[in-house]
Amino acid sequence: MWRSLKAWFTSATKPELMMWLGVLLVAGLGFVLASTSGTSSNWFCTEPCHNVHYDNTLTFNAGSHIMVSCAACHEPFEGGLIALTLAKIEVAPDLIPTVMGTYPMPLNENHSVALEMGDHFCTQCHNLDTREVNPSFGIIIDHAAHTDRGITCASCHNRVAHPEEGIEYTQEGNRHHEDWMTMDACYRCHGLEDGAQAPGSCETCHTAAFDLVPTSHDASGWYEKFGESGGHAAAYAEETSRVAQAEEWVAGLEAVEHTEAPEGLGYEQTVNTCYTCHTKQYCTDCHGGLEMPHPASFATEHGALGLENPAGCATCHARNEAEAAGTGFCNACHHPASTAGTPWVKQHFTAVAEQGAKGCFECHDPLYCETCHVSGAEAAEAFMRQNAQ
Repeated sequence: MWRSLKAWFTSATKPELMMWLGVLLVAGLGFVLASTSGTSSNWFCTEPCHNVHYDNTLTFNAGSHIMVSCAACHEPFEGGLIALTLAKIEVAPDLIPTVMGTYPMPLNENHSVALEMGDHFCTQCHNLDTREVNPSFGIIIDHAAHTDRGITCASCHNRVAHPEEGIEYTQEGNRHHEDWMTMDACYRCHGLEDGAQAPGSCETCHTAAFDLVPTSHDASGWYEKFGESGGHAAAYAEETSRVAQAEEWVAGLEAVEHTEAPEGLGYEQTVNTCYTCHTKQYCTDCHGGLEMPHPASFATEHGALGLENPAGCATCHARNEAEAAGTGFCNACHHPASTAGTPWVKQHFTAVAEQGAKGCFECHDPLYCETCHVSGAEAAEAFMRQNAQ
């Protein structure tokens, strides 16, 4: 065959060569145009080639961009046919793990796709110069302030084209992603503490008429003076535990990816929801100046702290106003069998007789007992007067 072609080229005239060269050029351009158009269709992206994106197709079909081509956002359009062809060539090696089934899950684990999408993908349709923005009730948003600081559209609107709410993923190992259109996600940059990239005060993002108190805070037992107030403490403990697990996950991800949190924005999961409204000092001030959360040494040193600042302990542990005036609230933990309203010192005889004195020495030095039992009636009466409450 090669000899035949060589002979043809040797005997062909120049016009014939130019004609066939033109035919080949047109055929090549036609092939490139047809292949790029075909491989840019939603059908091709989700069926024969990118079946790896089956779950992404579920979310895309549930979004508001279902009538828009995948290529409109995920492939370059400003460079024309050449840029599009080069992009196809660049991702061609991805065909191997797709066919072999060796692609990693979950897809886009560190949100790199969202953060790599420039504003021009969005503004080709959504031009803020001619578009009136209608944020949710009570929300203040200055898009220009974010754009001027290099915050792209997808840095906040990362799930707009692939909403995951109500979608159950089917691919093994896949999971839902963070939705950065939440208040916690704002605090990847905003914050109340010194050093935050952006202000975190309520009035920065909320109107005066907006109800700033979450519904959880209105629940019974969230906080009641001299009542059941464990709601907020339990919520904080749960949130702290969740954040610790998220930070461990992020540390593992960064070790594998050899990269820090994307673009310095951080990860939403590592944002403690409590600190989006309250500073750490707020907790300490509310608890009478006692450091919150309690320091690690609190279990062994809280006795001295309680004697030094009983009002700080009473904020949470006093069961009534009378207990708050003294140290009787200690009975809530240390003497749970005590009769309310009666000083423990008048009740401890029965407890010691029934359970022994071993439990007493977890807090008290054995010499402490000598105040009454050895020093005599006068010392005992003084001690009783001091601990009348």
